[in-house]
Parts: sequence; C-alpha cells; structure tokens
Amino acid sequence: MEYNLKNSEIEIRVESKGAELTGIKDLVTGQEYVWQKDPKFWAKSSPVLFPFVGAIKEDRYFYNGQEYNIKTKHGFARDNEFKLSSKGENFLEFVFESNEETRKIYPFDFKFFIKYIIKEKTVKIEYRVENLTDGDMYFSLGAHPAFNTITDENIKVTDYYIEFEKEEAGEVFELNGALISSKGKIKFFEGNRINLERDTFINDAAIIENPNSKVVWLKNSKNSSGVKFEYDGFKYIAFWNVPGADYVCFEPWNGISDYDNTSGELTEKVGIEKLEKGGKYTRELNITIF
Repeated sequence: MEYNLKNSEIEIRVESKGAELTGIKDLVTGQEYVWQKDPKFWAKSSPVLFPFVGAIKEDRYFYNGQEYNIKTKHGFARDNEFKLSSKGENFLEFVFESNEETRKIYPFDFKFFIKYIIKEKTVKIEYRVENLTDGDMYFSLGAHPAFNTITDENIKVTDYYIEFEKEEAGEVFELNGALISSKGKIKFFEGNRINLERDTFINDAAIIENPNSKVVWLKNSKNSSGVKFEYDGFKYIAFWNVPGADYVCFEPWNGISDYDNTSGELTEKVGIEKLEKGGKYTRELNITIF
C-alpha cells in the first residue's frame, strides 16, 4: 500500500513494503528527486537496511553456538510489510516487529520504527529500534536512498557531482566480491568532491569509514537544483549506482558487509551495534531538496 504526505512545497510517497520512501516531488517545479525503480537497472528507490548491512559471508553466521542462514543482502526489513502505527498532518510512522519467520534467521525480538516528517522542503527520517529480547541484541542499520541524476533533457550524469561538507581523505574499502577485503583501503577521490561518470561505481559501492563530513550534497553544473543530505550518527557513508543508470545512492550505515576473513561470530562482526535488554536505539537523517 502506498501512503502520501504533502505540504505546500513537497509531496512524498512511502510504500508499506519495507516502509520505503519512493518519491520526493517538488510541487512548485514538478521535479521528482527519487529514483523511480527502473528494473532494467535497479528495482528499488530507498530500501532500509536492517538488521544487517551488506552481505553475510557464505550466507551464514553464528550466535550462542547456533548457526543461522540468511541469503538476502542488507537484511530482511526491506522485503517485509510494515504497519502504519501513527500519522499526522506532517508525519507518517511505520513499525515492523519480529515474528516466527524472522526468528528462524535472526534470534532476537524487536520493534523497528521508521518515521517520515516533512517541513518545508525537508524530509526527516527517524529510525528507532527497541530490543524486546531477554538479553543483548546485535544489529546493523543503514539507509539507501537513490536520487535522480537526470532531471531534464539538458543534464547528463557527468554534469553531477557529490560535494562534502569538509575535506576527506578519499579512501574507501577495497572489496572482495560482495565482502570487505582484508587487504585494506584504496584511494578513490581527492578533497571534498566526487565527479560522477557513467562508470564511477564500476567496482561496486565506495564506502568511507568515519567521514569528516556529516553533510553531503548532490549538485550539478547546469542548474541550481540538488539535494542536501545530513546523516550525523553514522559510522560509514557509501555511494553507489549500477553503471549506466541515472541515479546515485547516498548510504549512511552503522554496519558493513562481512570481511572476507571473518569468523562468522555475530558478536565479533565489524561495525555491529549492541543494544541492551529493553534498550532503544535512535538515528535520523535529513533530506532537503532545492
């Protein structure tokens, strides 16, 4: 089911499956900022990544001496129906709860809330994880919104660039297939800007650990439109698209794919979050269009 929310400046669309943000439209210009799920390239718009980010080595992990198998990348929340838990004039809140099926592949009880709030031209996304397990809970959380890089016939992907709030070291993780390579990091860009090309992400996502910047922008050299993206509280920021596609994903993560030399023990997983019994974990993002 699709839900809509709008004010005098923007309209957003959210699907109950995965509580996925599928549209941010400027009501003045008519411009749509979110990728519209072209299955030729990528049939998603903005999936949430929970309770894992990235790939699990050999599709299995271990917890308390038990082996668990999970074949999906980026967890399973994005593939499940969320319930609308509350709504108001400027917000929609969704919830997904652990159940018999999730416990087969993930041995924790939880409630996972996603709330969308609009104000002027900004969409605030609030995430809340509640641990209902009789003990600690281990999880990762990430966002994966895709923004259009073709907004009119006069603009090409190569006119776009990603601009960082601060200077960055420009190093990203080397990958080994879908996993993080134990070899270390490689140089990907210089300074505070990534110029987009058709094949910028030919080697998959560019993942930055502990970025200096907590704000990044998607801009272009042809006009003044773009996206401001604020993501404080996340250890990693990744950028990605399918080469040749007219979008780029901004992906703040708390958690990453397994390393290629991982033991598979969940409690030792790099980037994993730990939440105590009865605890609540919150993070938020702000997406502002201009």
